[in-house]
Amino acid sequence: MPDKSSVLVHGVNELASAVARTLLLSGHAVALHQSAPEPVLRRKMCFADAWWDGAATLGGVEARRVTRDAELVSGLSNRMFVPLLTHPDLEVVGRWPWDVVVDARGADEEPGSRCGAELTLVLGPGATAGVDCDLVIEVGGVDPGAVLRSGPARGGGRAFARYDTVVRAPAEGVFRSEKAIGEMVRAGEMIGLVGTTLAVAPCDGRLRGLARPPRALKAGDLLAEVVANPAVQVSGIDRLDQIIARAVDFAIELEQSGASADDWGAGFKSHSRNPR
Repeated sequence: MPDKSSVLVHGVNELASAVARTLLLSGHAVALHQSAPEPVLRRKMCFADAWWDGAATLGGVEARRVTRDAELVSGLSNRMFVPLLTHPDLEVVGRWPWDVVVDARGADEEPGSRCGAELTLVLGPGATAGVDCDLVIEVGGVDPGAVLRSGPARGGGRAFARYDTVVRAPAEGVFRSEKAIGEMVRAGEMIGLVGTTLAVAPCDGRLRGLARPPRALKAGDLLAEVVANPAVQVSGIDRLDQIIARAVDFAIELEQSGASADDWGAGFKSHSRNPR
């Protein structure tokens, strides 16, 4: 096994995926956990499609959905891929002696179990450092990547507020589409069908995100994201997610090294100015 920690990351969204990738490349043994498909739009910027397809690649790192303990051990041991576990929370936490659990789900998602780990981190709102987790990492506001050893996140979340122009399901039904992320669309152009109801683009732009079809949606569910800038990033890792992921890696390193409060302050001041 690697010299560094074994880490379980709850979530397969953009931020969870960036954290898992960064920790793997930093030398940790990392697994992802998502017991049900997450409603992610920017699917080319995360590992979400591994839940459906069995595998997905992000920035040269592959995540693979695993069902057997042997597959989990293989991924954790050789670090050739990130195992994605889809078991219930408590079962996943109990499958391995995790050193660290990172809850990267949004505040609107059901929180994953954080019990059993020596170090627990929560990204964004939904927990209080020093009460129901060890550390909270700011993901919104003016200081994303800041690490709190007490209290809740003050900067808010990064989930749906991050999206530009969203398209919501106009009715309840199964969403079907022949569009692909990255395509250009015109205002009023059909993006897909929800049941028998048309879902159309609200403006000219590029599809940055798209719910995975076929998918059962309720009226009002997020369906697509359209961005007016044709050069917008539609794949790979968002820079802000990179900064937060590096902060998580740095926090784990400092916490497990037994750093003092002064070390934390100096380290994060330097880290925020010169992200790796």
